[in-house]
Amino acid sequence: MRTREDFTRWLGKPPPGLEWLEVEGLLGDPDAWAVAAQGASAIPLDVVMSNPATEFSDLYRLVDVHMVRDVRVTMPATPGFMKALRLAAALQLPVRLLPGQPSAESLSELHAAADFYLHDSVVEAPVEFFHSFLAAAQGVISPTLWEILEQDPAIFVRLDIDARVRRSSDFVTTHLRQLVGQNAECATCHWQAQCAGYFKQPDPTYSCHGVKELFAYLQTAAEEIAHDLVSGVPVTS
Repeated sequence: MRTREDFTRWLGKPPPGLEWLEVEGLLGDPDAWAVAAQGASAIPLDVVMSNPATEFSDLYRLVDVHMVRDVRVTMPATPGFMKALRLAAALQLPVRLLPGQPSAESLSELHAAADFYLHDSVVEAPVEFFHSFLAAAQGVISPTLWEILEQDPAIFVRLDIDARVRRSSDFVTTHLRQLVGQNAECATCHWQAQCAGYFKQPDPTYSCHGVKELFAYLQTAAEEIAHDLVSGVPVTS
């Protein structure tokens, strides 16, 4: 949903089988969220931010909405996103972080975000992809990053403006197979099963050195959590 008119129409008369609405470009529209807070339907919302560093204060508009329906915030991991992540966590809103191909600055913030998610007592709602990565490390689930971030077209079909499928259902497997065939980093990467070439798109030459360090940090955290659970030590996040 990109216009208030479409948003309110779908909220008022959701079609059968609708699971959630993805809302883009409307966070700055207070009237749209006033309607969403009325609770005419219980359709969950995924609110997509384009520039979390500047839009973060608009998240307050979701407080009343969150009282009548499930709300998740999706944001790109662009420089300054921590402002939005911290506020979303304080408002107890789950977050989906889209890392893309992060710059050095964004990687530094992703490390800070992971530390925040793991250790700050204000965090109660999941922050993806950290949440599912840690669960996978515990052997609870085993999805790829594409699946965790709802970007695997075999599961989540997305259409372009002309209602055409953006990517074929075998995109992820084909993408990874090509990378391995070209002897890219993925061919010998320890994290191939979890990542499946996520960080090699759109630029297949992107260096994953910093990403591997982030994965290793999360893996160490998962092992520490597992040890604490076995030892009976309370886990704070």
